[in-house]
Amino acid sequence: MAVAAEILLTGRSFDGHEACRLGLAGRCLPAEEVLPAALEMARDIAVNVAPMSAALSKRLLWDTAVHGYDPARVAALETELHLRVMGRPDAAEGVRAFLDRRAPVWSARVSAEWTDLPQP
Repeated sequence: MAVAAEILLTGRSFDGHEACRLGLAGRCLPAEEVLPAALEMARDIAVNVAPMSAALSKRLLWDTAVHGYDPARVAALETELHLRVMGRPDAAEGVRAFLDRRAPVWSARVSAEWTDLPQP
């Protein structure tokens, strides 16, 4: 909160190294490496992460930030979400694809199968 307040209230500029130091970025790259790294990360997510798992993970991250869940609440929600996706076809497909050394073919559709997280 202190870092966010300082940046928002002062409007000061900072470089990538400082963004990493402040915890605002995961890594700092030379300009010519940014797009290839972003595309590689996007490809990795698109190929290796089931869409439902990605959607639920993003929702948990967002809700944790917005609602300020304590670690016990986050752990309980993680367990609930884990139970929602395990035993489903995409979980088995992920394991099979890994063992077969091939890209998985996901079947769950977020638009059709999404169920909302419990309220805080």
